[in-house]
Amino acid sequence: MSYSPSYKAGDWKAICDVCGFLFHASMLKKRWDGLYVCKEDFELRHPSDFQKGIKDDPSVPWTRPEGADTETDDSTWADTETDVPTGTMDNSL
Repeated sequence: MSYSPSYKAGDWKAICDVCGFLFHASMLKKRWDGLYVCKEDFELRHPSDFQKGIKDDPSVPWTRPEGADTETDDSTWADTETDVPTGTMDNSL
């Protein structure tokens, strides 16, 4: 029912806030967002609007300081000054 022109004693005419059709005020319902709407435009609030998030705790259960470096032997690292390959750079050996 989208239009009700008949007379109803003690009731006034009102317009649906969504569709804009004329109704008796007793036929309109107040929706969760404060709008007065007809039964075709009436909808309940979505249940996920009431969900609350769980607060995240980013802390770790235990910590310890970083240990000192234990590698002291530098002989495995390449020496850039003495490890330069030799050759003629013309694809001959």
